[in-house]
Amino acid sequence: MFFYKIIQKELIAEAVSICKKCIAPKPPRTHHCSVCNRCVLRMDHHCPWLNNCVGYHNHRYFFLYMLYTTIGTLFIISFGFELGYGVLFLDEGEWKEMEPLQGHPVRFNLSGHIIPVTEMNDYEHDGMAPAEHDLPVPHPTHRTETIHGAILFMALINVATLFALGSLTAWHSTLITRGETSIEAHINKSETKRLAAMNKSYRNPYDFGPRKNWKLFLGTTRKRTWWRHVLLPSSHKPEGNGLTWL
Repeated sequence: MFFYKIIQKELIAEAVSICKKCIAPKPPRTHHCSVCNRCVLRMDHHCPWLNNCVGYHNHRYFFLYMLYTTIGTLFIISFGFELGYGVLFLDEGEWKEMEPLQGHPVRFNLSGHIIPVTEMNDYEHDGMAPAEHDLPVPHPTHRTETIHGAILFMALINVATLFALGSLTAWHSTLITRGETSIEAHINKSETKRLAAMNKSYRNPYDFGPRKNWKLFLGTTRKRTWWRHVLLPSSHKPEGNGLTWL
């Protein structure tokens, strides 16, 4: 039996049940969010960080945000590891007063050649006489605890972000490949166990194969391209109307 709802003066017959909280027609894959107090098309979950539901209209933005943040964090860790490791564990860049200096002062002649200087004229009490000098001692540039703390803080933030968002991105990638949402993953798991006890198998009705699942999710149908509508910012709408899934 179908329940009908008038939306924008059109009769919609895709609702298959009634929401017990909204008391309104409920299309397939729609779930009621107790935080937002409304039904959300193809609801995945309610994100407290966004203070909004992730569903049919914004799931792609949410996933790409996680993906690009993970890639950016990995980039920072890859190119900043050597610097951070050197400062935190090897004390690179710190001047040690007890370490001897090696080398000589140098001069450049008109031809651009480098000439080591081993003797320098210096005024002494009894007049000018050549005297050998050690290299001038530079002003010590000690790394402060604040700098070490800042580098350590950034390292922890980046590593934590990489693992947290990386894991969440991998999880959502798996769900997208299987053509299901976070809520549907739990429902499908329960249905699979229930039917397995009856010697029956369960098939996700919204799984159209990995390739088509990704195209539907990213909205790269209707001659939309990966470069123009995924890698570059795009505000194109998701495929379909969120009510029917063929």
